[in-house]
Amino acid sequence: MPLPRFLVPLKPLFALTALALLAGCAGPGNRNAVLDELSPAPISGRTWSRIVGTYTGPIHASTERFGFEGLSAMETRLDLSGWADAPAVIFRMDKGYSTSWTMYGERNGTYTNIHDQRYGSQGTVVASSHAPNQLLLVLRRDTTANHKGTWLILTFLADGSVDVDYIGHSGWRGSGELSRVPSYTALR
Repeated sequence: MPLPRFLVPLKPLFALTALALLAGCAGPGNRNAVLDELSPAPISGRTWSRIVGTYTGPIHASTERFGFEGLSAMETRLDLSGWADAPAVIFRMDKGYSTSWTMYGERNGTYTNIHDQRYGSQGTVVASSHAPNQLLLVLRRDTTANHKGTWLILTFLADGSVDVDYIGHSGWRGSGELSRVPSYTALR
């Protein structure tokens, strides 16, 4: 079926828009390559028992689309419990961002895979541990948006800190460092 006459002059604009949308996905193959480096085996039970706890800290990310750079900063809190083969996670974030289309925006949210904590959360998290000391978190918003979510690869270090590799949709990439918060029982 041919285009109506009044839309024919807009045909190049439609083609450019389609190209920009496809180019803005930052290559799904490149995005998935990071996951190939993760070990299929879970974290050992002994290591997991030292990892369980609460962590806080910033994560910074950026993207470049349409010749403009977007920046974001997130303050996060991560609560880990459960077992190495079934991690229980509550992930909270307060995110401020700026892009070529948005001068300033905020997104606050709680993501969890704990059923009792789901009330009021903005999404779910799929968590899997990977030997010797990594945890993959996949954040999914509770909307009908059809994107693959945000991935966080957490690498737990011996000093109680966590290196974060942030991989978002539309080319967002960043890093951060979380620090362990002492538990109240340890203060007695």
